[in-house]
Parts: sequence; C-alpha cells; structure tokens
Amino acid sequence: AAASSLLAERASAKDAFVFLGATGDNALRPNGVWRGVFEAFASGTFDKVGGVDIHVAMNTPHTADELHTKVLSSLAPFYDGLKETRGWKCNTKEGNCTPARFMQDISVNIWPGRDAGAQAANMTPSLAPYERVTVYLSVPPFVFGSWSKAAIDHWGEGAKHRVHVACEKPFGAGLADADVLHEGIIGAGVPEANLHIVDHWLSFFMNRNLMKLRALVEPRLLAGGHLRWGAEAVEKVVVTEFETRGLNGRGGFFDGVGQVRDMVQSHLLQVLALALAPTDATDVTAAKLAVLNRTNVSACKLGQYDGFLLEPKLKYHPAFADATLSEVMLTVDSDEWRGVPIVIATGKDMGAQLYTVDFYQKGGQGVLTFEIGKEETGLGGVRVKDWPLLDSSPFDAPAPGFGSQGSVRMTPEVHAGTGYILNYSDPSLYFPKPYALMASSLLTRDYGAAFVSYPECRSSWIIVTASSPDVCLDPPPGQVKVYKPPDACGHGAPSVCWQSTTVEDVYNNTFKCTPEHDKLYANVSLYHYKCKPPPSGLTIVV
Repeated sequence: AAASSLLAERASAKDAFVFLGATGDNALRPNGVWRGVFEAFASGTFDKVGGVDIHVAMNTPHTADELHTKVLSSLAPFYDGLKETRGWKCNTKEGNCTPARFMQDISVNIWPGRDAGAQAANMTPSLAPYERVTVYLSVPPFVFGSWSKAAIDHWGEGAKHRVHVACEKPFGAGLADADVLHEGIIGAGVPEANLHIVDHWLSFFMNRNLMKLRALVEPRLLAGGHLRWGAEAVEKVVVTEFETRGLNGRGGFFDGVGQVRDMVQSHLLQVLALALAPTDATDVTAAKLAVLNRTNVSACKLGQYDGFLLEPKLKYHPAFADATLSEVMLTVDSDEWRGVPIVIATGKDMGAQLYTVDFYQKGGQGVLTFEIGKEETGLGGVRVKDWPLLDSSPFDAPAPGFGSQGSVRMTPEVHAGTGYILNYSDPSLYFPKPYALMASSLLTRDYGAAFVSYPECRSSWIIVTASSPDVCLDPPPGQVKVYKPPDACGHGAPSVCWQSTTVEDVYNNTFKCTPEHDKLYANVSLYHYKCKPPPSGLTIVV
C-alpha cells in the first residue's frame, strides 16, 4: 500500500518528529500536543537543533485533508492569541510563524490496517536522512511495545540508537501494568536513556524552577542560619491541586482511574519530590528518585462528588469507587524530612482552582506558599504569611521563556511577615504553555527537565499502591464519602460539603434496580451496566 503525503517531504532537517495519535483528543485539545509543538516551533526551537520535520503516522479511514483541517482549526485561534500576548514574538529564522508555514514541514503516512511493522517499513525511506528520530506516542499504551519495536527494527540503525521514544502518562494502570509496558519498550531495543515519559506538570514554569526558587527563598526564612531547612524548620508540607469543576461529560476517561492515578501518581509526587529534594543537587532526576524511594503512604481520605455517577460512559464496578477527591497522607524517611507530616490534596468540583505547595513553620504560625500553576490559575509567585523575612534585599530570579532566558529582578513585598517574596505578576512576562516547553526540551535533548525516568515512575506506583490497592487506588465504595461543592452549603471554597452517604449507599439506594429507576435512569450508563448489563463484548454508549 502506498503512503499519502500532505505536503512534500523535506530531508534537510537533522531531526524527525514522528507523531502517533495526531488526531486524538490529547493532540488537538487546547494546550495539547499540537499547540505545544507549534509554540516550540515559533520560539525558534526547530532552528536551534538544525531543523525538525514532522512525520505523522495514521491509519485509514483518516485522511491528510482531515488532519490538515483539524490541526489548522486548533492552531489558528491559538496563534491569534499568541500575537496578542505581551512578551511573545516570532523567533524563527524566516520570521514566519503562521500555522500555514508550520504545516509545510509535516508529512503524512496513512496505512490501511494497524500493522506497526508494515507501516514503519513503508516510512523507512522518508526517515533515512535524519540524525535522530523521536517517536511521540500519544496513543493507547497497549501499542507502545509494538510501535517501539517497529521503530527500532526499521529506523534505529543499530548501535547509532537514533530512535527516542516519548510516552504520555499515566504510564500503566498500576505497578504490574507499568512493568509490562516498560519491558515491552525496553525489550524492543529502546535504550533506557532513550525512553522519555511525559509529565507536562514538570514544564509548568514554577515547577520547572522550583528547586532554584527554593534555593533563593529558604535561606531568607532560617533564623541566622541556625536551622536547616527540613524537619528543623518545617512542621508540615501540603501539595494542593484543586479544580473548580467536575468531569463535565468526560467521565468515561476517568472510569476505573480515580484521582490518585490521575493526579498523584502521574504529577503531584513529582512536585513533592522537587519540593523536598536538596536544592544543591546536580542530578535532579537522581535527587527526586531518592526522595520518592523514601516516601510511604500512611493513610488516604477519599471522596466522590455528588453527581459523578451520572457521567456518560461509566461502568459499574461494585468492588471499588472512583474517588474524585483524595487526601494522601505521607511520610518521608530521610534525615531531612523524617517526622514531618506530608499531605497531597487533590480534587475535582472544589469550587476553586488552586495549585500550591505550602510549608508550615515549626514552632510558629508562618506559612510559605509556592504558587505553582501560573499557566492555569494565573498565579505564580512565592508568598509568606506570618513568617518574617531575615533578608528583604532585591535578588535575581529565573525569568520565564524557552531555554535559559536570563533573570528578572525581584524585590520582596513582605510586611509584618506577610506578602510576596517574589511575584511573577508582570503582564509583560511571557509564559510558554507546558506542552511547548516539553516539546522544546524533547527536541533540544534536555530530557532531565521535562521527563520522568522509569525508576521514578515505578517508585511512584509503589508509593500509591501502599499496603494494598484498596487503600488509595481502588477503595471500597463504603469507604468513599460523597461531597458537594462548597456553595451547596455556604462554605468558602475549597471547603466542600461532606454528606453522610457513601458511594456504596448511592450504588445500593439511588441506583437500586427498580422499574421506576429503569425509566428515571434510562440514559445513565452506570445504571445500565448495573441493572441491564450488555452481553459480553458489547459496550453501552449512553
């Protein structure tokens, strides 16, 4: 079968970016892969590495015209927004950052059927000239191994090891599953150093620079240098990720996943490791892994927001509930943090959007807060409450942007121990989207800044598995309480309204199988799976 080409293939670039899953939700969504790669292109990243050509691998019945239309529909409004963004400018050598120009370096291979080996063989001539081939797998994990093998067999060129594989998280549904995925990729011949597990949270500006910012801030809070940062100075650490709304029709992707898989294992343990690792570490990956290897779960408090079970495409699983709110209590058995309670709190339908890391002062009322979600919440800074600064002099802090963008002068605005030590509120500062920084790091080979090593991923799975999956990952329905958003009971966000019912109560009472409920819940997927399960192999689509 012949491949179809969107535009003429170009072989003058040094690098090829092979994109699988290019028409999927993660690729086309706002702030997804396509917009990230485009923003990296506009930053001049492609030029810095000697040129990048994008090769899209798709299957029938998809068409090149379909891809062209969908990508341009995603990029056009995004490009218009970039042009209105203060601090942004087109940095390509040509000075042309239009989506149309970006599309000129895209070639499309469309293959009948889903034979990775056959399609990779068909693409081999077009990929022969490149020094490096990066395969981006934004596809279901069960094809990670087959596509890794196809890429190595046909494009790897033996000892040159020119194939790199980037995989979207979550990497597996549990520890055993992750090990199988990993073995499938490594067993295909991909060197461990060439496997890059994507975590876009590492490319949020504040997270990317968290250890640098801590190194600037922490000494200003330690009394005369007599205390060490850690258990001597900190009473408690809390990492928070709260979302204002619920799933809003996207429940199908969350079914069987839950908040701990979705956020704690995938993202927030990485944030915790950056918040606790020694700030003078030269190998950040090793420093994070050292923290993770000493981290253990002591308890999980879990909830599910009222109405979640009405989401479309949910199945009925009586043995466990999908938590949408989790408070994971942890300990870190290291000299620096032994005895310090640590909490990761994350939830949906919380009435507020909040991305923070809080350090509570030992022996005082002080709180040090890192606002880590500038790109999502609009807040990026480091502030204190009731924690006087010992040094209020101006200092240089990392500036946002691609690569090493220099520094920005900061002057603490702290009065009586309360205020901002540094604040990235200047509207002239340009903050690239996380996927843009991730794509730039991937193409410039700055792997440690934006990707997770498999040992880190595996350690995170060990942590959240705890003594049993039913502690945090797959809790029994009777242990997951129902909650409503704060405004339902007059609370201030993010203090939710806990109900007296559990998910088990909802299963047994709200969705009790009765003729009346057959009519009332005629369009509710979970009720159908519980009370009118389809024959094996069939799926309910409501």
